[in-house]
Amino acid sequence: MKKSTLFILFIIIFAGCSRDIPGWFHEYPHDHGDIVSISLRYETGSALENHSNNGINRLTVNTVLNTSSQNYSKDEIHRGLMNMAISEAVIPDVYVSTFIFRFHHDHFNAWFSLFADRLKHPLFLQDEMDVLAGDYKNDLEQRILFRSEDLSRDILIRTLFKDHPYESLPAGNPAAFSKFTSDDLKQWWKSHFSVNNLEIAVSGPLSQEEKTKLMELIDSFNPYVYPDNIKITEPDQSEGVRYVLVDNSDGVSALSLGWHIPYNRSDPEFYPLWIFASWLGEHRTFYGHLMKELRVKRGFNYGDYAYAEHFVQNSYSVFPHPGHPLNYQYFSVWVRPLNNQNLPFALRLVLHDLEQLKKTGLDSVSFEGTRTFLKSYINLYAGSQADFMGFNQDARFYGLKNFPESTLKMLDSLDFETANEIIKNSIDIENLAIVVVGGETDSLMKIIRSGARTDPVYKSSVPRDVRDRDKIISVYPFPEGKVETFSPSDFIMHK
Repeated sequence: MKKSTLFILFIIIFAGCSRDIPGWFHEYPHDHGDIVSISLRYETGSALENHSNNGINRLTVNTVLNTSSQNYSKDEIHRGLMNMAISEAVIPDVYVSTFIFRFHHDHFNAWFSLFADRLKHPLFLQDEMDVLAGDYKNDLEQRILFRSEDLSRDILIRTLFKDHPYESLPAGNPAAFSKFTSDDLKQWWKSHFSVNNLEIAVSGPLSQEEKTKLMELIDSFNPYVYPDNIKITEPDQSEGVRYVLVDNSDGVSALSLGWHIPYNRSDPEFYPLWIFASWLGEHRTFYGHLMKELRVKRGFNYGDYAYAEHFVQNSYSVFPHPGHPLNYQYFSVWVRPLNNQNLPFALRLVLHDLEQLKKTGLDSVSFEGTRTFLKSYINLYAGSQADFMGFNQDARFYGLKNFPESTLKMLDSLDFETANEIIKNSIDIENLAIVVVGGETDSLMKIIRSGARTDPVYKSSVPRDVRDRDKIISVYPFPEGKVETFSPSDFIMHK
């Protein structure tokens, strides 16, 4: 009798202390002692913006995180975060917007109080949001005017996805940031952020009571709001070759080129292209083909890389940042600034080698060696628990499970012959977007149209085999295409 009574009492207590785990709540094991990491991701982003309000999502989520709420002033929030060494960040992107928090478990209740008030009761004070808007406007203008290599990558996306929702970059349009009002942001937050379009990932020594407290808060966040699903049609992938030349009167030029690919991480066909991009050159690494050809052998510039998908650098590392998934991907090559007189030759070299690789693909030794390297390299992507959760959230976006295991499984499944055919067939030289940001673009335009020979200029001697190859590259014909010219100010005033 006593045992039965105790058992029933246990069941009652257990039922009162637990709740069903909602589908949007994901917990990951942790090995970081007392550190708690939380990633709150909403399915909303710049894909829902247009030219006139491009940047409103970025401004809204940053205003929520960095300005006053109903019970806390901006200074009180910042002072509390600093005193408790709480790390916060927000990543607004095309399809998703992610809030990231990292703190010591001892500070859970204090963090929760600050977080809950900002989540449910942001004030969107005009003077505070105007400061953020001014900062973003200035930063974008500086990027356009003085960071040619970053601008070249931005314009590449805009060119590939012209008249498509991807054309509205998550960072925003500088012309729009002076127009937003408090009411604009309130409406965006109310209509696009809800428990009905989010998922949360947690890792750390949270008690059941603390997890329940967090789930109940999220569960009560705009429960009757059902944000629009992001439905985007496939972009036009057959617009021919396009040259976009942006003259900033500088002595060096940056080059970005790319083309659409019909695959993303959810497709087995994507993974041969990941290997191909890695062979051409991982971000800020030395072993890639392009880095060897342009920097190591010829001393042209700082770096030359390739990407099989949209790439955003993770802080100052060499790895991608999670939180930037896309359904429609593009393959790109980034040649960092080099002397204007060597730009035509560098472009010819990239185009020449892509044409050759379209015919031959990779040899089996290069393919297998790069696959082996990539399988180890991917394991380094998640430099923190927050990154690990972010990459797993990205995997779920693509319908995959358990990063990096799902990626490694895809790479292991590849057959060389089949994968090589995918690589060759995916190089789309006939529909390239080629962006150059630098000086002397009038001269470059004449060279592109005339096909005039462009010998490289060296500051020191180079081996004979390099010069022999130069003779072929220097007369390689540029593909015919549409040429457009701009100045940086055209993108500042972009409406």
